[in-house]
Amino acid sequence: MRVRVIDLDGSIPAQERVLRGFQPDVYDLRTWGPKLRLACRWASFHRLERRLDRLIGPRERPDPCINLLGSGDFHHITLAMLRRLRRPFNLLVLDKHPGWLRGLPLLHCTTWLHHAAQLPNVRRIFHVGGDTDFDNHCRWLAPKAKLLNGKIVALPASRVFRTGFWRNVPHQSLRPNPYALVDRDRLEELLWPYLDDLDRVPLYVSLDKDVLWMPESITNWDAGVLDLSEVQEVLQFFMKASGNDLLGMDILGDWSAVETNSTLRYFLHRFSHPAQCVDGEQARLCNERTNVMLLKFLTHDPAEEHIVRRSRMKSA
Repeated sequence: MRVRVIDLDGSIPAQERVLRGFQPDVYDLRTWGPKLRLACRWASFHRLERRLDRLIGPRERPDPCINLLGSGDFHHITLAMLRRLRRPFNLLVLDKHPGWLRGLPLLHCTTWLHHAAQLPNVRRIFHVGGDTDFDNHCRWLAPKAKLLNGKIVALPASRVFRTGFWRNVPHQSLRPNPYALVDRDRLEELLWPYLDDLDRVPLYVSLDKDVLWMPESITNWDAGVLDLSEVQEVLQFFMKASGNDLLGMDILGDWSAVETNSTLRYFLHRFSHPAQCVDGEQARLCNERTNVMLLKFLTHDPAEEHIVRRSRMKSA
């Protein structure tokens, strides 16, 4: 599988092991980063789409590609990748945050999934590993109808949601309890009703590494609770259930210093991001290691085909 870097913030080109080990195609769009970070107007988004078409060629190429997009602040760029696809597909999203908020006038990294759900060729969306902004005040902006009718299937990381409409939405957590890692048997139990749907059409995957716990990911957002072995277990299960028919994938969640070009984006940054004191070099090394492990797993490197089991043990 080819690897491609859409460089909006410099975070991936700084990871020498990624560049050396996988020799990705690198497209320098760093001048776009401050204009797109966190949010953008639709006119800017459409200009970016045209720019991507010129850079990376025809839409929906026959060979799938892993796109490294940098910080999770650019998760709305996933929508541009999805709009390049023409065939029907299922969408797997691994993210600590919902990404499906509606009613905002701008395209934002927390609204892109709402717009993706409107695409006519998206069959079913699986949102996996969520934890934050699902059952607080943000639930009023959630796509309630699509959750109730099953267009969007939510599988939170380690807890179920019990506030408001969530009481009427069938959903179970990935982990049977907060201290037990998810495994294949648990995934088969949770996804058994959807196996036919997964087998019917190809799969696209969007992975935000903020779904991972802090030792394996340092992001511009707060860290999740899953570890890398669980994320790999989920990826492996979904890909096998889809007959390894993968249309493409993007990976986000690298840390980068925030640069914006407007007062609005500055306030979005101050309002949205948790207060952090991040060592840039430590973040680079942490995310580089996780990216290398993910890419080796996804590209079936012989040395890393198996799922790496961490020694981290949890007790009740």
